[in-house]
Amino acid sequence: MRYRCIKWILTWGAAFSCPALLHAEEPLAGTAQAKPTLEWCLDHLPPRHSYLPGQPPKGPLVEMMQELAAASGFTLTFSPPTPLSRCLKLLEEGKTDLMTGLVQTEARQALFLMAPFDEVRMTSIFLAPHSPVIQREQDLRGRIVVLTKDRTYPPAFLKLLPQLQMTIIWGKDLESALALLLYQQADLYMGPLHYTSLELQKNPRFKTLKLNHWQLPADPTQRTHLAMSRLSPHQALWPKIDQALQHMVAANKTHFY
Repeated sequence: MRYRCIKWILTWGAAFSCPALLHAEEPLAGTAQAKPTLEWCLDHLPPRHSYLPGQPPKGPLVEMMQELAAASGFTLTFSPPTPLSRCLKLLEEGKTDLMTGLVQTEARQALFLMAPFDEVRMTSIFLAPHSPVIQREQDLRGRIVVLTKDRTYPPAFLKLLPQLQMTIIWGKDLESALALLLYQQADLYMGPLHYTSLELQKNPRFKTLKLNHWQLPADPTQRTHLAMSRLSPHQALWPKIDQALQHMVAANKTHFY
């Protein structure tokens, strides 16, 4: 009988070969079928999850995903720390299975299976030292705001800005948008709360930029989603994942603000 090595998956998702351990290649009759293994593509994004080099990911969103995996009948593994844009590309190509934190668009619906689980704060206001403090919506009137081209903003928000006679300028990405604010090309930046706060923490050039105390009311129609690639070999598991996730939403286990 031929033998082969099995792979052990550690609790934080890394796989290692085990040449010293042998396992029969043919499964024994009546043995339970192994759970499917799905990969979650993620990066360091506190406070949702911490994912530092050489360490397993941890944090409330990791715990949520592990509970979801147990309830849905699959084994959860993690990508190496991977930037959002790279994760999106891998998900589109079916080279990873799952992502969290995506805003739904028609283009994404065509590529991914998506389920909402939390609110999204895509319009958080950040100020530079030269910026007047914003204390109410009318304080935005006539201001110059910089937005980010690679983010998806709520349609109602984009309609509000011209109503307030605001001038919009665009940065190609988060770093360039914050630079425009820092160098007084704009009065404020509006974008995702967690990603922007992380950029301010890790980039010393932006240490003088601050989150404004007053914020626009949250839009209850805007939700962040769990997404599965439509090219994933495990997409037949999606109805079970979706159902388990909605049970967790109902139990208030998926709110991270």
